[in-house]
Amino acid sequence: MIHLLQSPWLAAGLGTLLYCATTAWFLRPAQFTAGPPHPNASPEESLRPLQPSWAFKNPELDQMLTELQQQREAVKTRDQELRDLETRLAVERQELHAITQEVSRLQRQLDADFTAIRDDELTNLKRLAKVYAAMSPEGAARILLEFDDDQAVKLFALMKESESAAILELMAQDGQLAARRVALLSDRLRRLRAKTPAAPPRTP
Repeated sequence: MIHLLQSPWLAAGLGTLLYCATTAWFLRPAQFTAGPPHPNASPEESLRPLQPSWAFKNPELDQMLTELQQQREAVKTRDQELRDLETRLAVERQELHAITQEVSRLQRQLDADFTAIRDDELTNLKRLAKVYAAMSPEGAARILLEFDDDQAVKLFALMKESESAAILELMAQDGQLAARRVALLSDRLRRLRAKTPAAPPRTP
C-alpha cells in the first residue's frame, strides 16, 4: 500500500484530476454571468446570476435614442413644411405678378382714356370761353353765376385777364354771397395761372 501511494503514476493521476476539477470550476457559465453582489442587495438578488453583456440594456441610452428619433422626425416635418411654404409662396408670387401686370394695363388704359377725356374737355372749354368772352360782360356774368366753381375757374383761365376781370366784377355785384364767391374764384384763378404756362393768344 505504501509503495502504491509512493508511485509516481498515482501522483500524476491525482495532479491531473485536481487540475481538471480546478479548471472546470473557474470555467463554469455562472462565472461569466454572476458578479459581486450589491452591498444592499437581498440574498435572493445576490444569488441571481447577472445577464450577459450582449443582453444588457441601459434605460438612459434608450431614452436618448428615443429623443434623437423624435428630433429627427421633427426636422423632417419642419423640412416638409418649409418646402410646402416655398411652393405656396412661389404660386402667390406668380399670382401677384399677374395681378400687377393687369393693374398696370388697366392703369395705362385709364390714363389714355383720361387723357382723351381731358383733351375733349379742353377743346369744349376753349370753345365756351371764346363764346362767353364774345358776349357782353353782363350776359356772361349771369350765365357763369350758374356754373360750379371748378368749371367757372377753368373757363376764366382760358380767357384774357381783361375779359375775366370784367365778368368777375359784375358777378360780385349780385350780393354779399356772390362777392365772397368771386373772391374765392379769383384766388383759385390766380393760383391756377401761376402753375399753368401762358396760353397762346386766341385767334378771332
